[in-house]
Amino acid sequence: MCFRAGPRNLIRQSQDWEGYIRSVWFMYLPPSSLSTLHCLAFFPNKMSHQLVWLITGTSSGLGRDLTLAALKRGDKVIATGRARSLSKLDDLKQYGADTLELDVTSSLETLQDIAKKAVAIHGRIDILVNNAGFVELGTLEDLTHLETYNQFNTNVFGPLNINRVFLPYMRERKSGTVVWLGSIVGWIIGLYAGTKHAVRGLSESLHQEISPLGLRSICFEPGYFRTDFLSEDNRGNDKTRIEDYREINERNSALFNAYNHNQPGDPKKAVEVMIDVIKGDGAARGKEFPTVVALGSDAYDVIKGACTTASDRLEAWKDLTVSTDFPKGN
Repeated sequence: MCFRAGPRNLIRQSQDWEGYIRSVWFMYLPPSSLSTLHCLAFFPNKMSHQLVWLITGTSSGLGRDLTLAALKRGDKVIATGRARSLSKLDDLKQYGADTLELDVTSSLETLQDIAKKAVAIHGRIDILVNNAGFVELGTLEDLTHLETYNQFNTNVFGPLNINRVFLPYMRERKSGTVVWLGSIVGWIIGLYAGTKHAVRGLSESLHQEISPLGLRSICFEPGYFRTDFLSEDNRGNDKTRIEDYREINERNSALFNAYNHNQPGDPKKAVEVMIDVIKGDGAARGKEFPTVVALGSDAYDVIKGACTTASDRLEAWKDLTVSTDFPKGN
């Protein structure tokens, strides 16, 4: 069911369209309709109002492609990067992006100041994308404590702090979407896999916590896409310290080198799908908002295989698993 616009004088006074809609029509519309605004006559075309994105790690890869795709659709984007890569964002300004220096591993206090500056640019953040990250190669024992911490600090602890500083602004408006970038590797093995496994779980947990407040969280799990992510400059430790692990380390490194720029996924297609899912547009129109979405045929195959293996293992050990309960009736 669609509703016509309410009193025009109230509409003119409202500078927060979605907030106004929530305050007036919340008793009629489910949260998914409030976030995508499919049929309300406030906007002559679906989602014709501009959304404001803040994306971390936009100097290259999916972050950069997502920035350009969102701008092309008429949205506003605040593209961020670390100090050493900030110059790589200059050309994004020519396409209409705002840029900010942001290192996800900065202190919470620093991030709070950056969040305040970011929100001041357009008055709000509608979509927060936790994209910044890197891959640390090596086996768990072979990697040092510092290397392990840095991997989790960038890929997990950093995004948690980014959420902490932007969620208060979203909660105030009762509107906003938090996006996490997981990975196909989160279903495989390794330290990097551990961080992406954590990201998926954290995103699903966050959605449960913030959805009653009118907010959403989603994790996209890309397969291997043809970006520079696998290049040596974007990888951490590539050396073997413990001789017993040399063979596995060299094999993994060789696989990364061979796969680099030969990945099956088209990053430009991926970011278009991401935007469609977030907006409820295109092939995602009419579907229930998902908490996790895989991207790429390789991601589909790997994730389905992992789920099938887990299901088979669960059944194989069912008798032992259920034997640990108290007797029924006790």
